[in-house]
Amino acid sequence: MALIPFLSVAARRLLAKTDESKQLGPEIYVAPRGLEEHAIVVGHGRVGQVVCRLLERHRFPFLACDRNPYVVSQFQRQCREVYYGDAASPQFLKSCGLGKAKAVIVTINEQEAIDEIVEAVRAQQAGIVIVSRARDAAHARHLYTIGVTDAVPETIEASLQLSEAALVRLGLAAGAVIASIHELRDEFRRDLQQAARQAGQPATRSIRRKTLRR
Repeated sequence: MALIPFLSVAARRLLAKTDESKQLGPEIYVAPRGLEEHAIVVGHGRVGQVVCRLLERHRFPFLACDRNPYVVSQFQRQCREVYYGDAASPQFLKSCGLGKAKAVIVTINEQEAIDEIVEAVRAQQAGIVIVSRARDAAHARHLYTIGVTDAVPETIEASLQLSEAALVRLGLAAGAVIASIHELRDEFRRDLQQAARQAGQPATRSIRRKTLRR
């Protein structure tokens, strides 16, 4: 008897979600056909939105996908190419035009899900560029061993950006600071890729910064 009020609340929430799902249009589920030489952005959260904004600014063709149908519906109303689906699914990747895509950019932070996505992409397109968000340097090294082209560790990027802001505020020349930040970033990347080679996975070339950098 004591559980009845809680079960009632849970039932109402479930029914509300069911009713809301009926209001979602079928257009959120199917990616458009005909794209070529495009980027596929996996995840449309905080990081994915920034990536998409930059791709739009550089007029680089892309589509994004997310596993949250409400996020997808919201951004489709803003005329952004975002679709609902699981990027670890071979069929969904095919519907996103993986066979003709230039790169896959993974912006989610769930480590197990990232592994599944990288493995699914590599199984279909062995040579495609994969750029992935990483939690830290250890996670980035792991991602290189399973086949990503470039891994971007959040902790390293945050420390580089913090250092850049501090050095400029301390009065150092902005140009020299930015150059040193780029050099240090490249050093970190080489170290991580070297770890991947030692683990038996050749590290492939980095993607062009001007086009697909976060």
